Amino acid sequence: MTHRIACVFAHPDDETFCVGGIVAKYAAAGVPIDLFCATNGDAGKSAGVPVSSREELAEIRRRELRAAASILGIGTIEMPGYRDGELAQADSSRLIGDIVGFIRRTRPTVVLTFGPEGAPTGHSDHRAVSRAATAAFFLAQLATAYPDQQVPPHRPLRLYYQAWTFPFPDPKLKLESVPATVQIDVTPWKGRKDAAFRAHVTQQGSAPVFYSGAFFDVEYLALAAGVAQPAPIIDDVFAGLDVRS
Repeated sequence: MTHRIACVFAHPDDETFCVGGIVAKYAAAGVPIDLFCATNGDAGKSAGVPVSSREELAEIRRRELRAAASILGIGTIEMPGYRDGELAQADSSRLIGDIVGFIRRTRPTVVLTFGPEGAPTGHSDHRAVSRAATAAFFLAQLATAYPDQQVPPHRPLRLYYQAWTFPFPDPKLKLESVPATVQIDVTPWKGRKDAAFRAHVTQQGSAPVFYSGAFFDVEYLALAAGVAQPAPIIDDVFAGLDVRS
């Protein structure tokens, strides 16, 4: 096993909002990054971009995600196309299985996803993806789980949830996160994060929330499962990991 990061999120632009600086930092260091994006963002707003249907918005947002991913350094993207805004009502076994398959195919050292609170916004899709990704983290390593996939089991070494400091400058962001165990200075990569957000043209209506609640010099994660960290707070998600494990 070599170091690799898998990101599991709900919508196009989550990757940028949540861990854009972290992704850009590790990608610049040569770490392969893969992204699972559960929906096409077809229920989102379009910030004045002319859109005639949910299907057209979905296609636009897929293109925007590919552009943002290229800026951040994400190598591969899987988008199974679940209905935006309806992940909590989706077949949970299917969603978990899709993430299990993604983990088995990409074979990451570390998985990054939402915490159970669903990011500072508490979006129901975010919470649903957190639950599914957490289950998939454990099930991906079991040969008896989803055997029809015909992909060898894989054991990621750590699962991290997005975290943040609280309170926010923006009073609309009212949720605390699971306590952070990783803090990473992403100052040198903020330009890439900004450019990636701007690539999500249809989401520029969220610019006030992005710049007040997601565009900081430090990004945080919380260890949720896997190999213990060598210290209570670390600045490298791979610290203390033996990739031969």
